[in-house]
Amino acid sequence: MKHKIFARSLLSIAVISTVSGNVYAEEPNYSWNISGWINEGLTYYDDGEGSDVAQLSDNGTTLGSRITLSGNYSLEEQGLDVGFEVIVEPLSGTPNFAGGGQQTPLLFANQDNLDTFNGGDIGLLGSSLYIGGDWGKVTVGLQSMPTDNIAVLADPSGTIWSGISVLFRANGFFIRGVDDSSTNGTWGQFAQCLATPGLGIGIDCNGIYRNGVRYDLPQFGDFSVAVGYANDEIYDIAVKYSAEHDGIKTNVNAGYSVNKDGGANVGGNSSSTLQMQAGLMHIKSGFFGVATYQMEEAEDAIAGSGDDTDAYYFKAGIRKQFNRFGDSAFYAEYASYNDQYGMAHLDGVTGSQLTQWGVAAEQYFSSRFLIYGKYENLSLDIEGSSNAQALYNSAEDLTLFMLGGTLFF
Repeated sequence: MKHKIFARSLLSIAVISTVSGNVYAEEPNYSWNISGWINEGLTYYDDGEGSDVAQLSDNGTTLGSRITLSGNYSLEEQGLDVGFEVIVEPLSGTPNFAGGGQQTPLLFANQDNLDTFNGGDIGLLGSSLYIGGDWGKVTVGLQSMPTDNIAVLADPSGTIWSGISVLFRANGFFIRGVDDSSTNGTWGQFAQCLATPGLGIGIDCNGIYRNGVRYDLPQFGDFSVAVGYANDEIYDIAVKYSAEHDGIKTNVNAGYSVNKDGGANVGGNSSSTLQMQAGLMHIKSGFFGVATYQMEEAEDAIAGSGDDTDAYYFKAGIRKQFNRFGDSAFYAEYASYNDQYGMAHLDGVTGSQLTQWGVAAEQYFSSRFLIYGKYENLSLDIEGSSNAQALYNSAEDLTLFMLGGTLFF
């Protein structure tokens, strides 16, 4: 059934594309496009008690495989541009957090269920309409809000398919080796977001597609600004700077969001998220570095819960053409997700640090195809009662190795 649904969806896309091309072939002010990428990989894990290899779409939503249909119509007499964007995601063997069905956005399966899934599915990521002019652009619909990916895309190296600040690949794996065999906590439960309760990704905590309205102000030199409102009472603002001077490319992103309905996983009635990311790259040598910071707070949270969190991410490496195929990239990364235990554990935990480090290599083939290999290690350190420390500080590290590829079209 899933294969039939996927096939019908692709057929519908083809029909729409053909009809659109015929109807508007003689409309010089109208254009449409199909673009996207396919991202697939193999993942090997070792959690201290077992190991296995699984094939699945890498990176979850957003950076996972996607197909984007977009169109633009220029109203020259009125000085306006109108357009649309529809994004669908073909998902391969990526189940939801509970271990059944298909993917819940950005929440991966645990290792006990990796070998029980086959086939695939297709889901809607975004659907929006926009109108713009000299005064800026307004977008309405299911879309990427201003602070979505604000702590991800200021990486001038572009090595985001293998490594970003978000705890994508490991968050659904069980923590092994704890003293209490009845405790089946996952790594994502120590990387809980307040802006999006239940989302255990550590950073980019307002980073899901939401139904709302977004206004992008006119570009001001090297700066861009956007503000947004999404259901239910979520407000955000983002500022981006991108420039190249004296052979150095500089990207700086900053964003602030308020969720009046957030903080539920710590009993609060609202939450705020501050995110910043800066990246530098020396164009000639290829050396680059990225630094990321996030802070979240929840109001009226339950005492002792993770209601005041912060997280850091650093990446440094080189991207340069060393062979005839295209650029090669090599880098190391380190992340620390602090006090993001939320209400997932009530065992006397008063503080937590989830640490992740990794190394990766990428090989590009022109601008259309890349392959990458990535090694990651996760470890956990707990503060709290003697019972809590005895329970969780004996946890085994989680190690992952990914081999993936991405084809852009």
